[in-house]
Amino acid sequence: EFATRRLSSIDYPGDKMDLCKKQILATKDHQPSKNGDIKLFTDTDLSILGQPYDVYTQYCMQIRKEYSIYPDFIYNNGRKKVLNHFLHMERIFKTPTFYNKYETRARSNLQAELVSLL
Repeated sequence: EFATRRLSSIDYPGDKMDLCKKQILATKDHQPSKNGDIKLFTDTDLSILGQPYDVYTQYCMQIRKEYSIYPDFIYNNGRKKVLNHFLHMERIFKTPTFYNKYETRARSNLQAELVSLL
């Protein structure tokens, strides 16, 4: 909604604004899309998952800080659901380039974090 309001205020073309909205909404669940721009956008969004483990753990600490209002037992249960969501996907990354570069490491990072929450 924020992006739509901002883009409308500068008379951004409606079709491009719709694509922007679809790209942002696609980051909610990262489901497959037939749109190449959306695939690239969501893969870019998830690329942190496939970074070296030390970078990934820094990201995890930032996520935990963002949700610091929740005690561990609530946060950990929610985080496990997120991790399992990605681990149960056939492919986390939808484009060949991101898949080849990040898929294996992302799955390893997600699995390691999941084990740390048990």
